[in-house]
Amino acid sequence: MTQATSTASRRVLTERTSINLIFLAAGISFASWAGRLTVIDEVFNFSGLTFGSFLLCMTAGTLLGISIIPIISRKINTRKLLFYFPILLAACLVALGISISITRTPITAFIFLFINGIFFGCLDIMMNVSGARVERHQGRSLMPIFHGFFSLRTLLGAGIATATISLRMLTIWHFSIVAAMLVAIAVLAQVGLVGWEQENYGTRSKPSNRSNTASNQKLGLLLLLGLMVAGLSFAEGAANDWIALATVNGHGLPHHTGALMFTLFVAAMTAGRFAGGKIVDSVGPRRTLLLMGSIGLAGICIFLIGHGPIVLGIAAVMWGLGSSLGFPVGMTIAASQGSRLGPNAVSIISAFGYGAMLSGPPLIGFAVDHTGLPEALWIAFGVMLMSLLLTPRVTRVPAKITSVG
Repeated sequence: MTQATSTASRRVLTERTSINLIFLAAGISFASWAGRLTVIDEVFNFSGLTFGSFLLCMTAGTLLGISIIPIISRKINTRKLLFYFPILLAACLVALGISISITRTPITAFIFLFINGIFFGCLDIMMNVSGARVERHQGRSLMPIFHGFFSLRTLLGAGIATATISLRMLTIWHFSIVAAMLVAIAVLAQVGLVGWEQENYGTRSKPSNRSNTASNQKLGLLLLLGLMVAGLSFAEGAANDWIALATVNGHGLPHHTGALMFTLFVAAMTAGRFAGGKIVDSVGPRRTLLLMGSIGLAGICIFLIGHGPIVLGIAAVMWGLGSSLGFPVGMTIAASQGSRLGPNAVSIISAFGYGAMLSGPPLIGFAVDHTGLPEALWIAFGVMLMSLLLTPRVTRVPAKITSVG
């Protein structure tokens, strides 16, 4: 019995490590092009509207990927998909790098960013559903840690972007290095997923016999939870895509300082997520989200009205802390309430989160032509405030994870 328990524990640990690696691949992939946005903007000389449209390609692709992954995953098992998608993201990065550094054709950059979004959206759903599965098996809150690894890899990607920009390295070489890393990570992650060959996310749920009232309550709670996650994810997405550009074009600081602001934001978000699991288990999701969200609101405000790299750096850190836990805690609530919210709750909340994270920046881009930078980022402040107002209602749902094995 002890040996069986030990074997099961080792399997959970290796599965958790592999899921961490998959989150790593997604984070590095995302941060690589996000950290290069100021360079891309300079190469193509985008207007605010065109830059927003460029970001919208990633959004549209991701939403398409989120929509089609249930169909794909009915045909291909989870283990294979967690191998294929990081490699496909690597190929897209190389193609995007060629369109930026060699051919310098905006239309191909738009196309490859759209395709990149499709693969990213598919991988996002697969890694979050897989993470929720491991979380239930282990019986404690792990989603903040998984997303902490996403931010850690994003930090690594942002650091690489900062270094390559400072060294004046061409985008194609930067993206090629990252692509090689993604392929290596995809191969390593397969080690802990032995036995997942029969795992499929896209199974059809059985018809429910619940009353209309219960069904309406479920939909209402899912909507509120989704809106809360969307608001905090919107603030995260706004920083991911605009904090560097707002530092350069809005506050008049150098490109490397813009990349540094992005790195500070991601570093703070990473720290918040690694600490988040224990904080949520100790004081509960409501207090945690209200505290961190308030810090984030203050950070956005300081960034918008402040001046100088030190003040902006402090603001970027506060913004990162405030954006760190909305998405993962929302996923934990969805995973722990699967019997109440339905078997697809994790994927639905994930769609809300990434939809807002990736649709927010283009919306801000459209506002930039009218208000300029950094003023357009007040939109992120308003959306985050709305999310905080929803938090007390949404977090009445207990978020304690129940072990199933």
